[in-house]
Amino acid sequence: MTLKEYFEKGFTPKQYEELLGEQLELHQLHYRRAEISDEAVAAASTLETRRVLVITEPWCGDSLAILPVVLKLFDRVGSSEIRIVLRDQNLELMDRYLTRGGRAIPIVILLDETYEELFYWGPRPAAAQAIFEDHREELNAGRIDRVKISAKIRNFYGRDRGRSIVEELRRKLFT
Repeated sequence: MTLKEYFEKGFTPKQYEELLGEQLELHQLHYRRAEISDEAVAAASTLETRRVLVITEPWCGDSLAILPVVLKLFDRVGSSEIRIVLRDQNLELMDRYLTRGGRAIPIVILLDETYEELFYWGPRPAAAQAIFEDHREELNAGRIDRVKISAKIRNFYGRDRGRSIVEELRRKLFT
């Protein structure tokens, strides 16, 4: 399938929110708390087309913090179309965007007017990834539980309020 076909079959943000169940409240909290810089809005506003395709799953903790920030950024820009596809139902697409050989999500893909990829970003901001990498050896050796690492990453997202995500996306818009 083409990126256009994936985009056209994707969920709108509202449809995706209906899949979140108990996670909807956390999703909405991250949306409300997200801090979107005027510089990022200005950068995204310069694009001729603002089509965003996101690969994710409702159970993904990173996505619960990241997707609301992406949505709020493009809501502020206006004239944006966002579609969300589920990773596990779209493995062919997911496998185009592997991270270190894994199917890490979310992946945010910006598309041009012909539905060609301008760039992609994900699965998490560098600062959150650094938390994971700092504990990778301990995790692999069984000296730390993945739940503890996830808690540290969630704390980062809570303190950061999406600023790292927005800044990384803004930098991608200018390259």
